Amino acid sequence: MGSKLRWGHWDVRNVARLDRAIVRAVSRWPEGRHDAVWKNLSEAATKGKLWFAVAGVCAAIPGKPRQAAIHGLLALGVASAVTNLGFKTLLPRTRPLPEHLPVFRFVNPQPTSSSMPSGHSASAAAFTLGVALVDPRLGAVLAPVAAGVAYSRVHTGAHWPSDVVLGSAIGAGAALLTRKWWPARPPVPDTDRSPAVAPAVATARG
Repeated sequence: MGSKLRWGHWDVRNVARLDRAIVRAVSRWPEGRHDAVWKNLSEAATKGKLWFAVAGVCAAIPGKPRQAAIHGLLALGVASAVTNLGFKTLLPRTRPLPEHLPVFRFVNPQPTSSSMPSGHSASAAAFTLGVALVDPRLGAVLAPVAAGVAYSRVHTGAHWPSDVVLGSAIGAGAALLTRKWWPARPPVPDTDRSPAVAPAVATARG
């Protein structure tokens, strides 16, 4: 039992070391226009605004895009609930401090909830994978955006990298789970739309 505890403690400390090493590497990037890009992307994804907007556009297109949007939102809702009501309560963690990143990069105001896991990353992964499971092409288009949202949370000092990884895993799990609840619809067979020829009607002679 003691050995397991030591191994667990060792793992946690090494994750923390890796987190700090990655954040230090990010902090060495020179200031530039990219800082505003990451801040704006992070803000756009706050409370799912970005994904609701994407879903609204997709919902206007009948067929796969509309179905994908519905499933993406369903997965996002599950991921958000699990992250904010469950994991953030069970895994309290302090967010990065100004000593870890340049002050100008931090989002303002800085979130006050637990750093672990990243809710933005959970929502991004849930919505994007939820969409991809229904419409792979649309999911491929959204994947770089979701990855950008996840990275933006590290770049802006809102989360440690491991928070983002765990959040993304929760989001992916939510998408896969909800897909079981709402399986893909079977393809509708094509119907023959050619005009039918009406049979001749015999006329009676009286």
